[in-house]
Amino acid sequence: MSVIVNHVRRARVGEVSYEVVEGVAHVTIDRPEKRNAMDLEVFAQLAECAARVQSDDGVGAVVVAGRGGTFSAGLDLATLGGLLTAGAGGDEQTADGGAAATGTTPTPALDPALVARLQATFTAYEELDVPVLAAIEGHCLGGGIQLAAACHLRAVAPTATLAVLEARWGLVPDLGGTYRLPRLLGPGRTTELAMTARTFDADEALRIGFAELALPADAPQEAAHEHAARWAAGPGSVRRIPRLVRENLGRDRTAALGAEIAAQVAAVSGPDVTEAITAHLEARAPRFVGR
Repeated sequence: MSVIVNHVRRARVGEVSYEVVEGVAHVTIDRPEKRNAMDLEVFAQLAECAARVQSDDGVGAVVVAGRGGTFSAGLDLATLGGLLTAGAGGDEQTADGGAAATGTTPTPALDPALVARLQATFTAYEELDVPVLAAIEGHCLGGGIQLAAACHLRAVAPTATLAVLEARWGLVPDLGGTYRLPRLLGPGRTTELAMTARTFDADEALRIGFAELALPADAPQEAAHEHAARWAAGPGSVRRIPRLVRENLGRDRTAALGAEIAAQVAAVSGPDVTEAITAHLEARAPRFVGR
């Protein structure tokens, strides 16, 4: 990153890198030679990074991205084969419409426990109590788009190419796609995208509500960091909003309004409301602690 800051913490966790800059944890899939296709090790390391965020009070926001101008081309075929008892055979490739694997055809037998473990990895990001932004460049396909859907917000660069590709392989989206995408796009649009497996670009992603933020063509990851850094420096209410909005989707009105009251009581009891008022009266920028 080109941003010059103090207190940068970096760790390379194999195929996923983890870096904290200005209170923002950057979780980056680091397999550019495979278009950041996700194998089982990537899933394990993504889960480890989510756990690190959850245990670090110094992290106030997360950016999930891919190295080298690609978010993720989805599951690689070796991992897809691992989901099928017989295995896929052939060399590791991405399940994004590229070359088919060679060798034996996998049998249609699934290991539900393994799929549940992969689902839990994406859910871990959805459950984080800090804002999580998917910063999408290049391919965001199959499992990649389902990871992005599990983030609280999505930002797309002009190079973004997205698709729900599972139908191309005779599969259904099973990493949360049929749960999260209808909440973003509505059931009709989700059904169309999942059945056709067509690709769509950044403009359409913004138009249909999959993405909320546009990234510039120049230095898109730096722009994503700037968004997240503002949230990380914000009041504790910023950390409460994603969970409140998400969980209120499943509540009736009475329960949802009660949850708003509980969240507001928690916000007022912390130091940030007082700091916001004091800073306003003193005509200065607030110095929030995020609680």
